[in-house]
Amino acid sequence: MAIQEQLKRYTLTLEGRNDLTAQIQGKDFNIHAKFDENLEDLLESQSSFMWFSGLFNVSAMEISTIVEYDEGLLRELIANLPFFDKQNIIEPEDAYISEFIKGKGYEIVPEIQGTKVNFDKLFEIVKESVKNLQTKISLEEADCYYKPKITSESPDLIKTVEELNKIAGAEIIYEFGENIEILDGTLISQWLSVTDDGSVVLDESGVKDFVDYIGTTYNTFGRTRKFKTSYGVEITVKGGDYGWWLNRPLEVEELIELILAGKKVKREPAYYQKAQQYGEDDIGNTYVEVNLTAQHLFFYKNGKLILETDFVSGNLAKGYGTPTGTYPVQYKQRKATLTGDDYSVPVEYWMPFNRDIGFHDAWWRKEFGRDIYKTNGSHGCINLPTKAAKIMFENIEPGVAVVVYELPGTN
Repeated sequence: MAIQEQLKRYTLTLEGRNDLTAQIQGKDFNIHAKFDENLEDLLESQSSFMWFSGLFNVSAMEISTIVEYDEGLLRELIANLPFFDKQNIIEPEDAYISEFIKGKGYEIVPEIQGTKVNFDKLFEIVKESVKNLQTKISLEEADCYYKPKITSESPDLIKTVEELNKIAGAEIIYEFGENIEILDGTLISQWLSVTDDGSVVLDESGVKDFVDYIGTTYNTFGRTRKFKTSYGVEITVKGGDYGWWLNRPLEVEELIELILAGKKVKREPAYYQKAQQYGEDDIGNTYVEVNLTAQHLFFYKNGKLILETDFVSGNLAKGYGTPTGTYPVQYKQRKATLTGDDYSVPVEYWMPFNRDIGFHDAWWRKEFGRDIYKTNGSHGCINLPTKAAKIMFENIEPGVAVVVYELPGTN
């Protein structure tokens, strides 16, 4: 019959991505019609022209036509379509977050839709199309492609990249005199990771390493110093507890808070103890210079000598010699009482710098300097004339450096 011939000429066009198309010919999968009596009667009453014009618009015909074909052949034809050629297959890829980009931060790299076709889904779509004698299928519209699981519009992905950029956007500036240390996203990004649920995690060990670097680079606590004496001689002074001393645990804690909050700040680190200034010379131009050999001291304030006086230091004969080193003035107190195992002495001015060793007035002494300290010295303190102690007390502040040394040839 003519209808069978027309069905063999049936063509289904499949349109895919990247302008890739293919066709399936009805004759290649043995398409044919199974007739019932109603259709035969109808055909006898219609002209061939009417039949040809309506063959592929069978939905308008109220008949019981059944289109049949070899499903195995159709499956084989579909499997050999160019959509399934390896060279034409691009795997779909999820959207993801880029590595940190200096000046930009983190960005969402869009998903790749790809061109990988779901064979089973396409097969079902084709069968339905053949049944209805449709002549065209858009694989895109028929939703035949595998899809990325995560797209650039994913709320979770957007939330994660926003959190990453907030944290990596932190900028903490430390100024150590002429030296500046800037902590920003370049380094912070190396401490960030994302968990499977999209949470952003800051590696605290990275923060600790950074703080350790700051401490190692700028701590001067207890170090050996070169010191230019008032006698014009440069000496090396060892020992003492003067200098910058970073409070590493507290700095780590506070720095983590700033980073997680994405703060941009200039910051002075947390210190156990500060010095007068940053740099190789952290003593500055306000300090007390104590020459044990000469039993003589100099007090400079803002570079100006405001006090020069003899003193009496610790008794060498009794083993109370005053230790050398560089120390900070701890505090100052009026009308203190100094006590020990065998003494209790009231003083007007008390300025400790090395635990229980300090400057104070020795109102009971009539003479200072010379060799008094060797046999009639103090328990370690620097005994001053009352007038000198008053001047020092009125001008000194906690934290001022006290450099205690011996210098042969100056006695």
